[in-house]
Amino acid sequence: MSRLIYVMGASGVGKDSLLRELRRRRPDLLVAHRYITRASGSGENCVELSAAEFAWRREQGLFCLAWHAHGLDYGVGIEIESWLAAGHTLVLNGSRRALASARARFGESLLPLLVVADAEVLRQRLLARGRETPAEIEARLARGGGEETLGDIPRLDNGGELAHSVAALEAFIEASPATASPP
Repeated sequence: MSRLIYVMGASGVGKDSLLRELRRRRPDLLVAHRYITRASGSGENCVELSAAEFAWRREQGLFCLAWHAHGLDYGVGIEIESWLAAGHTLVLNGSRRALASARARFGESLLPLLVVADAEVLRQRLLARGRETPAEIEARLARGGGEETLGDIPRLDNGGELAHSVAALEAFIEASPATASPP
């Protein structure tokens, strides 16, 4: 029975770390990669594309989801539809910006999960990552993540020990209902 666990959350909340550890612990789960128009960071499950490559793939219909955030393009390849059609459970580092499109595309197979952490944890992680200046980080934190608009989507607190968060993610996956048929 296919399920798409759609993990989302603010930059710095630790989604990549969470999914990297999940992949290590659970080789039976498929953790989808994304296509991004920037170099991948360590441990990030993505394929780097130039802006031209990304645009060409989008024109060819090779993405089932695509969005623009923070000056970058992100895409999810149509290959995940084959994995879901085969009945697999799939975990994806998605985006709040693309949630409506994901719901429209994947219907009941989509199980959204919002990863959260308090502002000080986010600040420290973003500073350690080194992609933005301290002023840019403060502006990002001041804008907020818009979590209040997501209603009753389940939340996973990733502000503490990674092992506890991974265990909570595994419990969410195991407790999530499987869909009756592929999307």
